[in-house]
Amino acid sequence: MANGEPDLAGPSGGSDAYRYESPPDCTRRRFWKLAIGGTAAVSAGAVGYPVVAFLRLPKSLGPVELMEVPLEALEEGAGVWGEHRGRQIVVIKLGDELRAFDGVCAHLGCIVRWDSASRMFKCPCHDAKYDDLGNPVSGPINAPLRRVEFVVEEGVLKIRDSFGQR
Repeated sequence: MANGEPDLAGPSGGSDAYRYESPPDCTRRRFWKLAIGGTAAVSAGAVGYPVVAFLRLPKSLGPVELMEVPLEALEEGAGVWGEHRGRQIVVIKLGDELRAFDGVCAHLGCIVRWDSASRMFKCPCHDAKYDDLGNPVSGPINAPLRRVEFVVEEGVLKIRDSFGQR
């Protein structure tokens, strides 16, 4: 056109001069698909990341510590606590006998306490009680405390390394 107006007839000069072409895939349905898919991806990441992070934790969070207790540190009826390869261990002396136990309750995994007056282990989480041999006495427990192997060498009680293996 000579007067500066655009040619609306198009190159063919035919009847399709006012044909509307939609923008590429910009509909409400597409928007909601992307929004819901994005929300699902974020939710899966929020749930999946802690699980993967937990499974990748090392077996021991700190340096490996081997528990050794000098015999003169053991008093009659008292409990001595220590850590061996990331586990809480309690050693008790009753008469001439030494006993070592894993300090974790068999029910919920709480750390038990040694009560020297009653000669019992007590769980602070649910009031379970174990006798001085680690056997369950009361509470919601049905398994004993795990005994821990040890040796006495040159006046020192040493927890054996076989404890860390199952």
